[in-house]
Amino acid sequence: MIFTSIVFLLFFVIIALLYYILPGKFQWIWLLLSGLFFYMYGNPLYIVVPVSIILVTWYAGMQMEKSVSPVKAWPYYLFAIIANVGLLVFFKYTNFFTSSGFDFLNFIRHKIFHSETTLNNPLLIKVIAPLGISYITFQAIGYLIEIKRGNHTAERNLGHFSTYLLFFPKIIAGPVERAHDFLPQLKQSKSFAYDNIRNGLRQVLWGMFKKIVIADRLSLYVSSVLDNAGFHTGASLTLASIFYVFQMYADFSGYTDMALGFAKILGFDLMQNFNRPFFAKSVSEFWRKWHISLSTWFADYFYTPIAVAKRDWGKWSVVYAFFVTFIVLGFWHGANWTFIIFGALQGFILTIEFFTRKSRKKLRKQIPDWLNSLVSMIFVFTYFCLSLIFFRAATVEDALTVIKRIFTAPGPLYFDRDEPSSFIFSVMGVLFLMIVEMKMEFYKGGFSFLNNRHWLVRNLTYAFLIIVMLLIGVFDGGQFIYKQF
Repeated sequence: MIFTSIVFLLFFVIIALLYYILPGKFQWIWLLLSGLFFYMYGNPLYIVVPVSIILVTWYAGMQMEKSVSPVKAWPYYLFAIIANVGLLVFFKYTNFFTSSGFDFLNFIRHKIFHSETTLNNPLLIKVIAPLGISYITFQAIGYLIEIKRGNHTAERNLGHFSTYLLFFPKIIAGPVERAHDFLPQLKQSKSFAYDNIRNGLRQVLWGMFKKIVIADRLSLYVSSVLDNAGFHTGASLTLASIFYVFQMYADFSGYTDMALGFAKILGFDLMQNFNRPFFAKSVSEFWRKWHISLSTWFADYFYTPIAVAKRDWGKWSVVYAFFVTFIVLGFWHGANWTFIIFGALQGFILTIEFFTRKSRKKLRKQIPDWLNSLVSMIFVFTYFCLSLIFFRAATVEDALTVIKRIFTAPGPLYFDRDEPSSFIFSVMGVLFLMIVEMKMEFYKGGFSFLNNRHWLVRNLTYAFLIIVMLLIGVFDGGQFIYKQF
């Protein structure tokens, strides 16, 4: 079930109605059953994986807390971490590692031994990763690390812990919620609150608008151009690459808005995942505003431990931590060299920023603040746009083809003359999104439509968004982009 489908909306209405009818002590049970049903809707067999993660993690956490010393707790911690990572690696990377190995063997055979035969990969398997396995695994690992650090006590109620990992609004693509934020909310009885319902529905509506009207509309142009890069001009490829950045943002932040909105209706506050990243003035700031739950997870449990472990290296410990963290982060997105390059590009520019802090600070004093901010935001956006070319491409060769043709393929901009409205609506969607984001970034206290204190203005705004969705929305746009990760 995807959030924009009629099936899910009917499912959620039933869940929410019964949730508030039930006594408070039974509400978490209803949420757990709802999460199990949501997870098994596509393929019931996949529930075996998250249930295994839940049982192993919960038992290990309990035993770690009962252990009288860190030494005795270590085996349980190590076993649970290996089990979680092992499942993730098996489902996401088995084919990548085995295929890369056989590609290397064939390269050696052909180039060194001049063999004409090619070894086929007998280990190649066709396994589809279970729904949300990355997000479930990350939350489980974070939970274990916090117990090991002494920052969190183990959850004794297996049902509560299961509900934490299987809370259906965040299963598909996060946010990567922390146990110490979610579990206390779960243990509170939730009563019907008008403000929660209103605010939640408002956020769901805005997220659905971004997905259906902006992201899925942009995908039509992006796919037609970038999937046929060899036939398009540099101008068309440039615009499609820019559109893809906005498509990705509208799609992913739209999902997050809906996830947070559905959770709010049920009385839960989940972690914000985006904070207007296109106004970041540095790449480091960008990653503090983009996919916040995941970037902070990697900062807490990956980057910081690596930098501390290598602190004897001085400044180079930071550089090392940058590259390792972002290469792993890139690889997490998919078993493809394109994602590794995407991560390496982030590590590279963060290293440049780290070593040029003082010189950039001096330069900022010599130019107006508005000009520095504008140039910085344009640079960050352009660099992210360039790196996303690798992110989207099926192969490294495809990405390089796009980049090469951007600079070497002159010609007019691609424009579907048979359906010009699609292109026009795409441009209008981007402009509308940026106007809203600019208003939120620079004029927070100004006039508001969605949050206006007058009910007529609010309801006219809701009606406007719904009408626009019905008129120009793309309702067959498919799954959210980040569902695949």
